[in-house]
Formats: sequence, structure tokens, C-alpha cells
Amino acid sequence: MSVFKHDKEVKRMIFNVDSDIADRIDLLRDEAKNYGKRLDVDTAVNKGLEKFLKKAEKKLEEMRHEAKAKKRLQPADLVPRPGDPPALPGEKALAERTPNDPAVPTPGQIAAKVKENPILGDPATPAKK
Repeated sequence: MSVFKHDKEVKRMIFNVDSDIADRIDLLRDEAKNYGKRLDVDTAVNKGLEKFLKKAEKKLEEMRHEAKAKKRLQPADLVPRPGDPPALPGEKALAERTPNDPAVPTPGQIAAKVKENPILGDPATPAKK
């Protein structure tokens, strides 16, 4: 038999309680004091809060699961993010590329794009005046 009392760590929290319930608790506490006893409201509150917490945790877990299911996007549903640079007109998305169409352009493809660009043009020919 232990000589020292082993109390659990407690944290004081303030809750709003209906005034009629608070009045009834105060009356019962006073009456219990008259008999030399102490009304153990803490245990009842802890049990009630534990039951409430289990329901709240279960409901929030369901909400998390639903949110995860909504976040999963199918490849067809993917859209570019607002910060992504726009795709150039001649480029295809990776999903649209064929096996014959390489992801990295060849030197010939680069040269063709340079010739098509009026700004870059052919650097070897001087501009006519």
C-alpha cells in the first residue's frame, strides 16, 4: 500500500455550462460537504469529454478521408498550376507525345525553329536596306 497519492496531471480548462446545471452542481456540492464528503464532478466530466472526443475524432477522420479522396486527380483532370509557364504553341504535353516524337528536340528540330523565328532568322544573311 502506497503512502503517497498518485494524482494524474490535470489541466484547467474553462467551459460554458448551462446555468441550471451549474446551480444544481453547486447545491449538490454544498450538501455533500454537510455530510463530510466531496462530490467527484471531475471524473464525470472527464468521462463525458472522453466520449465526446471519440465521436469528434471519428468524424474528423472521416472528413480527412473524404478530403484525400477529392484531392486525388486523374491524369485527364490535371490542369497547369497558375505559376507554371505557358506551353509553347509547337510543344506537346508528355501524355500527347508518341514514342517516335522525342521529349528532347534534336539539333535539326532546333535549327528549323530558329529559321522559322523572324527575330532570330538566319544570322549569316545581312538585312537588306
